[in-house]
Formats: sequence, C-alpha cells, structure tokens
Amino acid sequence: MWISRLNVQHCRVIHSTALALSAHANVLYGDNASGKSSLLEALAVLSRGRSFRTPRIAEVITRGENELTVAASVEQGIILQSYPLGITKSAAETRIRINHADVQQQAELSTHVPLTLIHPGSVELLTGSPTARRAFLDWIAFYRFAEFNRAWRDYQRVLKQRNACLRDSKQRQALPQWTRQLIALQPILWRYRMDALTALQTVLQDCAELLSAVSYPQLVLSSGFPVGINPQDESQIAQFLSEKTEQECKQGFTLYGAHRADLHILLEGVPALRIASRGQLKVLAVALLLAQSHAIADNATKRGIIAIDDLASELDEQNQQALYNTLRTTQQQLIITGTHHQPLKNWVADAQAFQVKHGQVFAAN
Repeated sequence: MWISRLNVQHCRVIHSTALALSAHANVLYGDNASGKSSLLEALAVLSRGRSFRTPRIAEVITRGENELTVAASVEQGIILQSYPLGITKSAAETRIRINHADVQQQAELSTHVPLTLIHPGSVELLTGSPTARRAFLDWIAFYRFAEFNRAWRDYQRVLKQRNACLRDSKQRQALPQWTRQLIALQPILWRYRMDALTALQTVLQDCAELLSAVSYPQLVLSSGFPVGINPQDESQIAQFLSEKTEQECKQGFTLYGAHRADLHILLEGVPALRIASRGQLKVLAVALLLAQSHAIADNATKRGIIAIDDLASELDEQNQQALYNTLRTTQQQLIITGTHHQPLKNWVADAQAFQVKHGQVFAAN
C-alpha cells in the first residue's frame, strides 16, 4: 500500500493543502515552524488516530477551527486499485470513512495505512517506559496477524474488569472468572509477540551498515511474569496468580501479565541505555523503526510507509550517509522532512520534492 494523494485541512499551521505523492520517495523541505512536521502529524492521525507530539487532539486542530480532516487516496498492491479514505476529528467526535463507507473503529482504518514514523523523539523507544516498546512490537503483530487486535482488545477489557474486582471488595466474587480469562489470553499474546519479534530480528539484518558504528543489538522479550514462569503454561500461571492474589488486592491492580511485558534492547548483553551515547541510541532507534516497517510489510506487493521528521537530527555525517544507503534499498514509500532541499534530494534522483512555507505546500520539481 502507498498514498498517492494526501489532503489535509486544519492541522496546526496547515489550513488546507493537497499533495500528489510519489510511490517511492518524497521530500518536504522548509524552515523551522513552516508546517513540515504538521503534515507528518496529519499522517499519524490518519494511521493511528492521534498525533505523535501530543495526546490532546485539540492542540493539533488549527486555532479557531473545530475539527481537522485528513484524507488520502491509497494504492494497493500490483492490482493498481485506488480507493479513498479519511478521518475527521474534533475534541468530541471522530468520523472515519473507507472507500465511501462509514466505519467505527480506528483499527480498521489503521490496516490501510501501515505507517512507521521516525522523529527526534523516537529515541524514547530505548529511553522511555516499557509501554512504548510493547506498542512498537504490537504494531508489527497488528499488521501481520489478523486476529491479534481482537486478542489485544479482549485482554484490555478483561484486565479492566479484573482490576475493578481487585480494587472493590464488593466485586471480589467475580475475580476468579476474570482471572481465568486473563490467564487464557496470556499464551495467545505471547505467541503473537514472539512471532513479531522473530520477523523483526530477520529484517533488522538489512540495517547492518547503519548499525556498524553501534554493534548489532540483542532483542529479548520478557513476558510480564518473573523469570521461571512459562507464559504458555496456563496451569503454572494460575498457580502463580493464586499465590499473588493477596498482594494484588492490596495494590488494587494486576501486577503481572502481558500488560507488563517489555522488549529489552541489549548491546553485548548490557541494556543499550546504560552504555550507548545519545547518538548511538538515535541510530539504534532509527534502525529498529526501519526494521519495524519492513516486518509490517515485507514485499513489493505489501508495502509500508516510512515517514521521517528531520532526518538528520542528532546523526553525524557518517551515520547520515549510512541511513541514506539503507533507505536507497527500501521498497517502502518514503516521506521525509528537512530544512534543506538539495542534500535530501541528492541521495535519490527520482524523489518528489515539496517546499513548505507558512503552512502552504508547493511542488518543487
């Protein structure tokens, strides 16, 4: 899949614009605060229903307006089928349409826009909480396995109910029921995540040049249970949670399980965060996110979209060149921002270039 046309209305400084995008590489250049990042923010809203800069959609909507709209024409595979989709969001309401039909779930829209977004804050994949790393791995599982989203949503629902039982003694009689359901979902989510991790590790090898200055990372998935508890053994999990019931009742929430899993990123057996420089962490984050896109959509008929905001941020000249070389080989659609036109366009001759100025977008070639 790739986006052939993008229309954005009322996203920060972008009042209204339309872009005809290249299937391969697209460069958006302009001064700081010109609106480049706002365009990528609009893409994020289309793909994920939220900005990568703030959880509050009201901050993304142009001042003085009540809602933003992002629409696109999507090209699918080798059959050259094109269809429209879009999302309109206000502070109180979300409306989604796919191929002229209303849909209710953001997840359904997300399946049509397999976006991986790389931006200066992406280093939080390594420096931030396990939540970001779970979401990173789950994004791969979401696209690779049709039933993952249902299992994940079931888990969130069961977890919420079980936590209510742990907090409120009046609901405690329902705790065994919700615990059984929680246990049954543990091995399902574990297998999906392990399969996603295997796919990630396979395609990460294609980033060898980019990783040469850092060393190749080891990726280890923890289950959310202590070492020694097999996340695929329901009877063992049941025994363990039975022993921890009193502790969880005192805390008022579920202390163990898939919602506490983490993807550990190691260099020579040591957490990368402890031994890598800021620049090395940025390189690692970029490599992992590029690999994520290829794990999501790993062939020419099933393509992903890679958006990179401020490509050169925090990368020295050698690592920038390694990144350019890696991007040259990708089959994914690229949408890249920067402050200068020519350095970005030089590395790929057929890139479609756009100048962004005061919220307006102009084709530059």
